[in-house]
Amino acid sequence: MKAEIVGSVQTFGLSGMGLILCALMLLALVDIARGDVKVLPKWAWAVAVVLLFPLGALAYLVFGRVRRRAARVW
Repeated sequence: MKAEIVGSVQTFGLSGMGLILCALMLLALVDIARGDVKVLPKWAWAVAVVLLFPLGALAYLVFGRVRRRAARVW
C-alpha cells in the first residue's frame, strides 16, 4: 500500500523536495492569512508567495513575518 502511494505521488511529478516546497508555500500563505505582516500589504505577500515560488515564500518568512513572542509560564 505504501509503495502505491509513493508511486502515485511521483507520477504527479511531486518528489519529496516538491512536497516540502509545497508545504512551505502553504505555511507562508496560512501565516499571511492569520497574522500581521510587515514591509508589504498582505495581498502583495500572497501574490509574491504564489508567483515567485519558492523564493517568495522564503522571502516572506525572512522579511515579512511578524515574530510572535511565546507566552512564558512561570
